[in-house]
Amino acid sequence: MSQTPPTPCPSSVSLTRGLAIFLLLNALILNGLIWLASSGPYKETVLQHSADVLRLNGSDDSWGAMGIALEHFQSGGTVPIYSEVFFDRNVKFQYPPSSLFGLMAMQAMAPPARVRTTDQDTYAWPTINDVIALIFLVLTAAATAALLERGLRQQCRYDDTRTLTALRIAIVFGLALTFYPLVKAFSLGQIQVWINGLFALALLAWAAGRRAASGALIGVVCLIKPHYGLFVLWALLRKEWRFAFACVAAGSVGLAASVAAFGFANHLDYLPVLSHLAERGETYYPNHSVNGLLNRLMSVGEPALYRNLDWGDGGFPPFNRLVYWTTTISSAAILLLALLRRHRENDPDRVVDFCTMAVSATVASPIAWEHHYGVLFPVFAVVLVSALRSPARLPWLILSYAFASNYFIATQLLAPTFWNVFQSYLLFATWILLVLLHLRPPQPPANTAGAAQGRLPDTQPVNTMRFSANKV
Repeated sequence: MSQTPPTPCPSSVSLTRGLAIFLLLNALILNGLIWLASSGPYKETVLQHSADVLRLNGSDDSWGAMGIALEHFQSGGTVPIYSEVFFDRNVKFQYPPSSLFGLMAMQAMAPPARVRTTDQDTYAWPTINDVIALIFLVLTAAATAALLERGLRQQCRYDDTRTLTALRIAIVFGLALTFYPLVKAFSLGQIQVWINGLFALALLAWAAGRRAASGALIGVVCLIKPHYGLFVLWALLRKEWRFAFACVAAGSVGLAASVAAFGFANHLDYLPVLSHLAERGETYYPNHSVNGLLNRLMSVGEPALYRNLDWGDGGFPPFNRLVYWTTTISSAAILLLALLRRHRENDPDRVVDFCTMAVSATVASPIAWEHHYGVLFPVFAVVLVSALRSPARLPWLILSYAFASNYFIATQLLAPTFWNVFQSYLLFATWILLVLLHLRPPQPPANTAGAAQGRLPDTQPVNTMRFSANKV
């Protein structure tokens, strides 16, 4: 990944054509070859999950566990939610109590027959879960398209016809529909679809200089995934006071409402769950983290304890000091690098810095399911724009996207062997993306004061202009 001097951006027509060809090759040709080369249960590809989106046919992965937790709470039992549901019944309800507001809102919006809390029932019409999930999926694609167009206009000074712009937006929607972590979250029935949409909007708000709006959106995400609270520390270290205040304010209001609704005891009861998850993690193959990789290596010698291909009905791998400490040290290193490493002072938008923190928080978690990587989709748009002037980076970006966006089920054949490290292909793809985020390409030299203010310079190419968003 050696850096080379900046080169001019490709023309708008060339870029649009290249994106269209890539969509064809990655989404259709590659998956067609995977399907033709596979047999039996190994014919599954991302396109089957894309079809679930188009049919509005989700499942109950999040909503089933939430339904059990909410039912227990509403029954008036004296045993706290997590002691009963997570530890006694072995139901993997791993979200904080505040996450239950999402299910309660859907139950208030639609009759029980239209709210999915089990996969046993059949539904003549799409459930409200699937309709809202589709809305968040569309928001993710729309925000990503906006990020791409905004970046192209800033970095490459594209001033396109409506036709070219519309074509690129359509391509981004096609890429979203065939990005495995996004559509897998939908087909599973995962609240992660909501998180993906909220994060994409937060990133767009950040890129537009709307610090408070971005912080508030991340604060809402924290009510579902508390470890995104690391963004507050990240913002404080960079003196982004508006973002930090809005994030804390939104999270605090949501937490106060949650304590009022579900009681302080249920929130204290959530802490042992976090400790349990951090100590053990998951062996099951969709866990694309350092913890998952190490636990799967342990499964070669003890498959009964470390179940690679078996969800396990609530079971977790045993505590292993080597796995725990290696995971902890690697996570600390990833997070510290993201928190403490400052990007260029002449990058006031800090968009890449924001992306770096988000990807680091995801990959550093001991449990990072494949659908958690849906947050990568808008990040790829940001990195693409930054890589247009550095052709040496594009092959790495393409490689990362190809492995992140597709499903290679045949890697399960490697489960009984030490070659099962290749089951972590999504983890490796994310590491490539993270390196690209940390090793930014060289910036073109400033042209003139007029260029810095957004005016076209007289003698230099227009694609060397930089843009600085106003903070609000």
